[in-house]
Amino acid sequence: MALSGMVKPISLRLHNAEIAKAHATLIRAGRGEELRQIRAAAALRQARATVAQAEERKRLKRIAALAAHKAILAVRVAYQAQDKVADDFEREQWRALRDIVINELERIAQGRRP
Repeated sequence: MALSGMVKPISLRLHNAEIAKAHATLIRAGRGEELRQIRAAAALRQARATVAQAEERKRLKRIAALAAHKAILAVRVAYQAQDKVADDFEREQWRALRDIVINELERIAQGRRP
């Protein structure tokens, strides 16, 4: 038996007019300063959270750039080793692939990739 057909969902969100009425009631009751402090504290918490998120994104971007630089070095070393044992035809194929891989890694290192 499905419960969803029997129960009608309700919205617990307050609408702007209801919020404004509640604020007016609190101000008339002499709690306007407390309301202002609560709203300021909420705005400050939101601002701190936004700054923390931005800092975390920057940190992750720096880590990705460092990893990309390390990967570029590893790719170059691997392709140099491959060049030593490959014939001319294979060498040209490997160089084309190397250029594609290094180009993508450089884009990551420069922050041009998400």
